[in-house]
Amino acid sequence: MVMYKQAIKNVPLFSELTDQELNLLAASGSRQKFSDKNVIFQEGDSGEVLFIILSGKVKVLLTGKNGQEFILSHLGPGNFFGEMAILESAPRSASVVTVEPSECFLLGRKALTELLKHHPDIAIKILKNLSQRLRKVSEQVRSLVMFDMYGRVGRCLLDLAKFQDGVETHGQLLISNRPSFQELANMVGCSRETLSRTLKALKENGSLSVTRKTIYINRLWE
Repeated sequence: MVMYKQAIKNVPLFSELTDQELNLLAASGSRQKFSDKNVIFQEGDSGEVLFIILSGKVKVLLTGKNGQEFILSHLGPGNFFGEMAILESAPRSASVVTVEPSECFLLGRKALTELLKHHPDIAIKILKNLSQRLRKVSEQVRSLVMFDMYGRVGRCLLDLAKFQDGVETHGQLLISNRPSFQELANMVGCSRETLSRTLKALKENGSLSVTRKTIYINRLWE
């Protein structure tokens, strides 16, 4: 229980709760482990639970009529998801899939509602998070409408480096454990073939280099 409580306390959303409040929160929720590539929930599912990531990473995505994916974001430890369906009493607005083995803290609607009643500061944090996600979606739409393919790929890679806390060394920004080309294409919103052609051109002009597991960004382009 001590390690469990500490894991919850490390989540920014709950960092200001007292030990007693953390104990109550831990008792109100549950932990669940998910294997790699596990579908936690799908777009359209009913939503009664808030998920807080304790370890691992997930991707949030939309699925088109023909099964194509568009990845909205990647989330890691300390992030949370599923709050929109709870707050709106509406179906899930997107699907969430693990990209590596993960563990989450699950908090039901009733427990979350009670928590927000007594801690409006947490409600403000959730609203701030929602605002940040809305801003990111707006940037993604702007990228799709206004940027050419090189700009869209560049923005995607820089966002990915930021998410991974990319290491900068000798003028290069490292993206380790890079997603597959298909996943990168899903993040950019293009076909795998288009992404491959774009990456090839960027490699040829010296903007980046790609290995089996990494991407080195050699020069930031506008």
